[in-house]
Amino acid sequence: MASKYQEILATIVQQIETGRLTRGDKLPSIRQLSSEFNCSKDTVQKAFSELKYQKYIYPVPKSGYYVFEDNHAEEQLPKVSSSDYNNMAYEDFRTCMNETLVGRENYLFNYYHQQEGLEELTQSLQTLFLDQAIYSKKENIAVTSGTQQALYILSQMNFPNQKKTILLEQPTYHRMNALVKSQNLPFLTINRSFEGLDFNLLEDLFRQEDIKFFYTIPRLSNPLGLSYSLKEKQLLVELAQKYDVYIVEDDYMADFDKPSNLSLHYLDTNDRIIYLKSFSTTLFPALRLGSLILPKKLRKSFLAYKSLIDYDTNLIMQKALSLYIDNGMFAKNKKHLRQIRNQERAELKQEIPAAFLKLPHHLFHDSLILQLPPKTKLSLLKHRLNEPDFLEKNYITDCPYQFIQLKKDSNWQDVLTFLNL
Repeated sequence: MASKYQEILATIVQQIETGRLTRGDKLPSIRQLSSEFNCSKDTVQKAFSELKYQKYIYPVPKSGYYVFEDNHAEEQLPKVSSSDYNNMAYEDFRTCMNETLVGRENYLFNYYHQQEGLEELTQSLQTLFLDQAIYSKKENIAVTSGTQQALYILSQMNFPNQKKTILLEQPTYHRMNALVKSQNLPFLTINRSFEGLDFNLLEDLFRQEDIKFFYTIPRLSNPLGLSYSLKEKQLLVELAQKYDVYIVEDDYMADFDKPSNLSLHYLDTNDRIIYLKSFSTTLFPALRLGSLILPKKLRKSFLAYKSLIDYDTNLIMQKALSLYIDNGMFAKNKKHLRQIRNQERAELKQEIPAAFLKLPHHLFHDSLILQLPPKTKLSLLKHRLNEPDFLEKNYITDCPYQFIQLKKDSNWQDVLTFLNL
């Protein structure tokens, strides 16, 4: 169950996000909230301090706290194109790589055994996570050769709950499906569509089945772009504790989500969440580095398994990434990339026929994910279109839904005609 501190924090964030509290509104006093939530004044003050840090509220001496005037407004940077951004990110990272090689002979000519990752990088990651309201001790952070390596290790190692079955939301990251299927690992699935996740079914699976961990993408899921509500995230964390199940939280798109949309890890008070962070979407796919935050009980076993398959995660790349984060390049380029994607999304939205938006859908910056009507004859539609993506690869078994991904250069009119919209 969420602590009083988390409950206060989540309640105020939700009120601001839904418009119940608007710019300049005064918050209830610390005394009022301590009475309302049946907690100490120190607990309320701690929540206010966090809300102030996240720029939701600000204090006025001898008056109280108020909703921030420009809450989370996107900083306006000089506009750059996608190609300009790629060149800029490349040059920034090359600068960090060059700096890495200056006086770093130990990284080149000596072995450096630190399976959890280069100390400088784990420190940088701890600070980066802190800025995103993801709190962790440095010793619980590990670096891997991409998140795929982390997922492989987690799928192989024994967990303290001594369970064996992996639960996968469907549809999901296609390489996770391939990982489980290729190794013949025991698995179960649960559908997560535009209608949401059936939490009654989830609880039945947690209670009745031998669930080792549940793999989920809580924020901007792959491929449908779904996000759990705060209430759903709180329920998921509670169910994991109640039924001795671990949650693998793959947060690969978090850099493009609203800062107010909290991670599962933030809500976890029972050390049940394994948090995965990728840099390929924010930097570039060739950067084969991933990071994760491990529950204390899993750390030793995870690092022991990693030592068998990875002598040392690329030390030069680790040091370069540490420099890239510490000198502010990561934060700067992330803002540029968010603006580029927002602009691309706005341009794509202008091209989409209004009839499509009447169907269940999610709009990414470069594509529209559409749930087709139940009686759509997919074989005929596939024949008419030029190799569209129907998301079958994102299901480990037969796809129970009919989805299609349409990109900017898709033939919108052919689909409209076929669907008789």
